[in-house]
Amino acid sequence: MFDDLDEEPKVDLTPLIDVIFMLVIFFVMTMTFSRPVIDLTLPAAENSLVQKSNQELVLQVNEAGTILCNDKALSKEELPAFLDEHPEGLLTLMIDEKAPFQSFVWIVDVAKVKREGRFVIGTRKNTSG
Repeated sequence: MFDDLDEEPKVDLTPLIDVIFMLVIFFVMTMTFSRPVIDLTLPAAENSLVQKSNQELVLQVNEAGTILCNDKALSKEELPAFLDEHPEGLLTLMIDEKAPFQSFVWIVDVAKVKREGRFVIGTRKNTSG
């Protein structure tokens, strides 16, 4: 009756060895053993700081639809050439709330073409109470 209990318990290590073997295969297969194809020697930079122009172009449209840049009036014909002459700097559009909407649409269309869509539409805080 107690003869069956006299046997020592056995631990089967086969599944443990299989799991370890699979992990070794996984890590070996996912490692990269190849060297870079092209050896590059990059030159050192002479100037580490990029100097940007902080010039900002502010285009204003008043309630009459007149386009102003730095208090200088521009016609619709002059605006594309003016933007071509000043490609650097941030373009900010300030449109009066009473300005004709067609002026706004026209200026945005020109700014999209001349600045590749990079411009800001600015607003001012209402100070009338």
